[in-house]
Amino acid sequence: MNQRELYQALNASDENDLLRHFPSRYEDLTPTIIPYEPADSQRIVVKGRVEKLRSFSPGGRSIIRFTLRSMTGISISCMLYNQSFYLSKLSAGKDLLLVAYYSLARKVYMVQSIFDLDSYYALTGIRPVYTLPKTVSSSYFTNVIKKILSMPSYGKHVVSPLPTRLIEKYRLLNEFDAFRQVHLPRNQKDLKEGLRVFQYEEALSYCVRAASLKREARKEKRGKVEISHQKINDFVRSLSYKLTKDQLTSIREIVTDLESDYPMYRLLQGDVGTGKTIVAFTALYANFLKGRQGVLMAPTFELSKQHYQNALKVLTPFNMKIAFLGGDRKAKERREILAGLQDGTIDVLIGTKAAVSDDVLYSNLGLSIIDEQQRFGVLEREQLVRKGKGCDLLMMSATPIPRTLSQIINMDLEVSSLTEFPHGQRDVKTSVVTPSDPVIYKAIDKALAAKRQIFIVAPKIEKGTRMSSSATEVFEEIKARYGEENCQLLHGKIKKEEQDHIIERFVSGEKMILVSTTVIEVGIDVSKAALLIVYDANYFGLSSLHQLRGRIGRSGEFALCLLVYDGDDVEAKEKLEVLANTNDGFKISEFDLKQRGGGSYGGSSQSGKSEFRVCNFATEQKMFLCAKEDAEEILSHPEEEENARYLKTLNAEKDLFLS
Repeated sequence: MNQRELYQALNASDENDLLRHFPSRYEDLTPTIIPYEPADSQRIVVKGRVEKLRSFSPGGRSIIRFTLRSMTGISISCMLYNQSFYLSKLSAGKDLLLVAYYSLARKVYMVQSIFDLDSYYALTGIRPVYTLPKTVSSSYFTNVIKKILSMPSYGKHVVSPLPTRLIEKYRLLNEFDAFRQVHLPRNQKDLKEGLRVFQYEEALSYCVRAASLKREARKEKRGKVEISHQKINDFVRSLSYKLTKDQLTSIREIVTDLESDYPMYRLLQGDVGTGKTIVAFTALYANFLKGRQGVLMAPTFELSKQHYQNALKVLTPFNMKIAFLGGDRKAKERREILAGLQDGTIDVLIGTKAAVSDDVLYSNLGLSIIDEQQRFGVLEREQLVRKGKGCDLLMMSATPIPRTLSQIINMDLEVSSLTEFPHGQRDVKTSVVTPSDPVIYKAIDKALAAKRQIFIVAPKIEKGTRMSSSATEVFEEIKARYGEENCQLLHGKIKKEEQDHIIERFVSGEKMILVSTTVIEVGIDVSKAALLIVYDANYFGLSSLHQLRGRIGRSGEFALCLLVYDGDDVEAKEKLEVLANTNDGFKISEFDLKQRGGGSYGGSSQSGKSEFRVCNFATEQKMFLCAKEDAEEILSHPEEEENARYLKTLNAEKDLFLS
């Protein structure tokens, strides 16, 4: 690989872009004690010399076996699989540093990596680990980084985007030294100081973008409009069930926003099953009382269709005309819907991303609602709002965030939270089981006997090269055991029309078992579903698993979730145990944020920035709170030279509303 190919592979335009490809994690190379009775997958770091080296290639595969005599005199059996490039290093007779994991099945340590004792990483005890494209080797990339950081002349050209007063206020390192301490840390103190610079840069960038969006939303002033609170109360009383205190509070907050001088910019967050949809429908009714049109956009066809069917039941009795716009609409139907929106005869449109298409024009759009808002980008959000003058925006999310975190992440939004469940506390038990555990079929038998539906989920559609379950395989096994009359298969490759029939048969109870991929994560509401089985649960994110679990126990009756996993990955086990020990979406989302960093939670839908590379909402809360204050100061004085330079830098990265 040459330098041009490296830049192309990493989408980099200069050395600064390469240096901002930060390590995804750091491996601790501090030597450990060799255990007398090692556990399966136990990691060790050990210094020693190679003895009894043997190499052979059965079936074209490279296997290297040797004994490592540690510096404390303990000998351990080691093995390398398909890493023949290490052979010359092992045969040189030098002392080495090894990282290895014990295999209980083979009674041997499987070697992961080997270092010379005088190498930089062995001496410092810290090795940066990078996430790179397959075409870029780690050794090539680290050599390029070392070369850049070894040029003092390059350091003169590295300029921090931050205002000087903030660098001095927080005693931040200069940019070049920070790069060096992140990519080539000498110790943990170095690493912490280096990361602190880029964490603050990301936090400030996020806060400035979020605050600027909020300021933009507050620019457009409109006249106050009174909404009949009596009619809202009558609407709520007409429902066949009683709303929770949280739902009523959220409705009051939303109606107050709809009446105010400024457009609403609000997030409605709540755990799966806390009743966000009926709050949204009440908002649409309140908006209708203002004489304005409303739109509700959902990320999937299934979810938007479900919203449409529920809206017909709830809103039609109040003389509201509801229309649905999705990929299944024929040309003539679509033309009629578009005409109805333009002439104002349609009061509410419910649909997928089709709702933001260029040819969808509204007569008097007043309220835009986005469900599962984290799945939409800032562009789609703005497209929807701009289809109406002085349009209110309500976003909904089933990934609830604790209050302090929410104030940071959603700083461009007002936040309403639902913490109560309409049927009282959900009674869902979660257990981690192995594929051979008899509890799986016992649970299915019990659910069928009680005439309650069952979801079975696998991570992929068909069997591939990876050792993970497929929905097709699982379906064949379930069909053989329980008969085709009881089960059916659902996945994304099935035609939409057939998917609708499959879901209808399941919802109606005609078919009791649904084997599928994650297409059921949102959009299928089966109140009597009592059992969820997720095969190879380690392949799913924590939030996705919690969303899947939200498909069962919706009636308030007991339900069971079985997470199937038989691997040895410590992080995967910890993740699944968190889910097994709590149903609290707030705790789950906080753990998820700590584990995966900022990721794209705020994402393009919040800030225009797709991810945080080194910053983390959950672990850098104090930094975000400081950055929030600094962002407000910068945006309040954009004319000051340093503030203007900083805002210009951000505008060059993303064309957003920066005053």
